[in-house]
Amino acid sequence: MRIAFSTGRPAHAVLPANLLAKRGAQATIFTAAYRARFPKLEPAVRLRWVPQFVPSLHFLTGVQLARPWQRADTAFYDHLVAVRIATTRDRFDIFWAWASGALASGRAARRRGARFVLDRACPHVDAQQALIQMECDRLGVPYQPEPPWFRARQLAEYDEANIILVPSTYSHGSFPPELQSKTLVAPLFGRVPLQHVIHTSNIAPVSASNARSERQRPFTFGTVGGQPLRKGFLYLLQAWKQLRLPNARLLLRTDAPLDRSPVLRDLLRQLPNVEIVRYVENMSDFYRRCDAFVFPTIDDGFGMALLEAMALGLPAIATTHCGAAELFTPGQDLIVVPAQDAEPLASAMQSLYSSDEMRERLRANALRSLRQIEGNGTYQLYSTTLDQILAGCRPATL
Repeated sequence: MRIAFSTGRPAHAVLPANLLAKRGAQATIFTAAYRARFPKLEPAVRLRWVPQFVPSLHFLTGVQLARPWQRADTAFYDHLVAVRIATTRDRFDIFWAWASGALASGRAARRRGARFVLDRACPHVDAQQALIQMECDRLGVPYQPEPPWFRARQLAEYDEANIILVPSTYSHGSFPPELQSKTLVAPLFGRVPLQHVIHTSNIAPVSASNARSERQRPFTFGTVGGQPLRKGFLYLLQAWKQLRLPNARLLLRTDAPLDRSPVLRDLLRQLPNVEIVRYVENMSDFYRRCDAFVFPTIDDGFGMALLEAMALGLPAIATTHCGAAELFTPGQDLIVVPAQDAEPLASAMQSLYSSDEMRERLRANALRSLRQIEGNGTYQLYSTTLDQILAGCRPATL
């Protein structure tokens, strides 16, 4: 089985490439990144360099060009990969590429007999944009829709793909019925090596190690997110304002310029017990400052931060729009609340704040469930879907 990947940046290409290489497949990655940026990539996996200028410029200089440049560069990279595929002597049985940058290359691969797997980490583009537009209205910031030509590319990718790979049923449900039949769910449990997330042998439970006294240290909720339009900070701050918990604080780990939203800016001015945490070298240090984790996201196809926090012993709250929450039992391992609604979020936070028993029960159950997910083989959930893809993509000529 010969498999080609296309990803300008590493994304999570190491995971499927390594798993396929261990199954005896010949794996090749078309990419603008150097091998050093693919940690622990199997030596048997080959790289073929294709330039992508905007990410390379950002990596080398820190300069971030405007979104129109990024979109144009993504399309140009896609066409360069298509040219490489059309002119190479190699033929591939599967062409696996990441959404938004795979239309021309996917078509080129299909013309040469490959099956096209489109990896989409987020919901359907139209469903996602509808959420973002709603958030822009609520946050008081202008909505910037995708350029029509770029949206058309994304929709055409869905039609061209033989398989659409998504990380959760939340993402799967956002696709129309005519596309759901070729959409497979593969939890991205393994975006980073499993041992970097779960330290089951030496974990120091946060709730046990803190031994918190109400008079000594504030009860601390923590959250993580980079994009205010998708991470639900509005509803979290509204819930926090409503609660007015005594001797409590909220940590927001984000580098986003929150003051660009007049609504968020006004809320933060009213809430002195909210701390914005910028760059953190070791995220486990941030999690260990917290007594509980809250993930109010309105759009996360997966959401690795939830697993990181739960693995470090934090009782957690997540929304129905967090794909990672689907790996657990609501009410047993964590609390799950509707997205875009401050009321149930506030109620859940009040419950964790008030009940030592609930925090300890959720913490213990979550760690047990994480160990079961780990099971006796790394990435078993992802691997199951990978085997489905291989079974469906074996041509009769092999």
